[in-house]
Amino acid sequence: MNLPIKTKRCFAILCLLTSTLTATNTSMANVVNNKNNIIEKTIIAKVIKAYGGETLTSLKGIVLTEHNKRISSGQGENPNQPGFFRINEELTIDFERKRKSMISWRVSRTSTDLEQFIFDGKQGRIYDILNQKYSDEDWLNFASTGSAIVRRSDTMLARSLNDQNTKVSYQGDVPYMGTTHHKLDVKIGSGVEYRVFIDKSLGLISKMVRQHPRAGQISYAFANHSQSDGLTFAQDLNFTVGGQTRLVSITRDIKIPISLEEPFTKTLTYSHWGELFDASELIVNKIAPNIYHAGKGRSFTLFVDTGDYFIASGGHNDIKEKFLAIKSFENIDKPLKYMISTHHHNEHLPALKEAVELGAKIITVSEHQLAIRKQLSQENTDDVFQLISEQASFGDGAVEVYEISTMHAEKYLLVYVPAAKLVFAEDHYETQLKTAIPRVHKDMVVFRKAMEALTIDVEHLIDGHSPRQLSITEFNSATDAYQKVICPTGYLICKMG
Repeated sequence: MNLPIKTKRCFAILCLLTSTLTATNTSMANVVNNKNNIIEKTIIAKVIKAYGGETLTSLKGIVLTEHNKRISSGQGENPNQPGFFRINEELTIDFERKRKSMISWRVSRTSTDLEQFIFDGKQGRIYDILNQKYSDEDWLNFASTGSAIVRRSDTMLARSLNDQNTKVSYQGDVPYMGTTHHKLDVKIGSGVEYRVFIDKSLGLISKMVRQHPRAGQISYAFANHSQSDGLTFAQDLNFTVGGQTRLVSITRDIKIPISLEEPFTKTLTYSHWGELFDASELIVNKIAPNIYHAGKGRSFTLFVDTGDYFIASGGHNDIKEKFLAIKSFENIDKPLKYMISTHHHNEHLPALKEAVELGAKIITVSEHQLAIRKQLSQENTDDVFQLISEQASFGDGAVEVYEISTMHAEKYLLVYVPAAKLVFAEDHYETQLKTAIPRVHKDMVVFRKAMEALTIDVEHLIDGHSPRQLSITEFNSATDAYQKVICPTGYLICKMG
C-alpha cells in the first residue's frame, strides 16, 4: 500500500515514540526489580547474621526440641470443651546424608504414645517404644519426617531464605508490635507462599502467616529469642488458625549435635507389628446378611438394610459415595432413613451433612444438637433430628443404640446389631493391622467396661476407621494386656509424665 510521504513520516514518528515509551517502561521496571533484589539480598543477609551467620549456613546437623500444648476446638469430651494434647518432640536432622530422626511423647486424655520416627535416607520406620514394636512406613521420608517442627522453627526458616530453591519478594515495611518490620513473601521450593515479618533493626523473624481458603489466616508468632551453640531461636511460639489458638509452646530449644549416629541406631530387639490393610481404594465388606461395612482410608461406615430402608453410622465426608457403592453391590435401591451420630467431634460431622442431603434423619443426643446444626449448610427444623436418651431401637429391632460415657466423649452412642451380635463404634479400638492384636490405650479399657455393663451379647466389633473386624476374644485379649503407661528409663522426653 502506498501512503503519502507525510503519513509515512507521522507513522515512523509514532513507532519511534511507542518504542521509546516501551523501552523506558522496561528500563524503569528493571530498575525497580534490581532495587528490590538488592533490598531482598540485604534483608536475607541481615537475617542470616542474626540467626548465626556461617554457623547457620554451614550446619551439618541440628536438633530441634519442642514441648507444646495443642488445643483442638470441638475435640473435647463435650461440645463446649476443646481437646488438650501435650506433645514433646525432639527432631534430629542430618543435612548431609538427608536423614531425620524424631522421638515423640504424646499425651491426651485418652491415650499415651512414645514413638521414634526414623528416615535413614532410604527407608522410613516407626518404633513403638512402649510396646516394643515397629512398622515400616512408605509415607515417611526426608520431607515428611518432623515437617511440622521444621515449619514452626524460625531458625529453619531463616536458613531456608539462603536456599537457591527459595523465592523471596520484598513487600515493603510495616509497623508490627511497635517496631518497623520488613515484609517478605517467601515460597520454599514447591510449597505454599508465606508472608514473613522481620524486625528491621534486629533481623529476627517475628511472625509468619498465610491464608487458607477455608480455615482463614494461619499464623506463627515468634518471640523471646535466645541463643544456643551459636544459633538464634525463638523460645516462644503461638500458633493460631482463623484467630483460634491451636498450639502454645512450653519449652523450645536448639543445639548442634556432637554425633549424628546415635539418633539413627535401629533397635534390633523390637518385633514387627504385622501386615497392614491397604485401604487406598473403596472397600465394601458384607459382614452378615443385610449388614455392610464400607469405606477407604480411615473413613468407614456401617450400613444396615432393615427391609424398607437403610440405617447408617460412622465415617467422614464420603457417605454418598459409600451408600451408592452399597446399593450397586447388592443391586438394590432403598433410601437412607437414619444416620447415627456416635459423638460430636469435628471430623465426623461432615458425614451428617451428607446424610441429611440424602434425606436421612440424624440420631443423636440433645447435647450434640447445636454442634451438628453448625455443620449443616441449610436451615433445618427439629424434624431433622431423632433425639434419644439412654437407649433406643430402630428398624423393628434391627439396630439398637445405647448411650454410654467414655474418656473420648461424655455422651457416646454405641451401635449394636443384635442379629449379628455386632458392635460398631468410632475412635476406641481402631487398628490398621490385618490380624495382630491391636495396640491398647486406657480408653479402650473404659469402653469395654461400659459395653459390658449393657449386658448385650457381643461376638464381633467393627469401627469407623479401618476394615478390621475384631472378635470379642481378640478385643478382650488386647484390653487384658493393658498396663499403666510409665516413662521408660533413659527417656528424658517423658520424665515429667
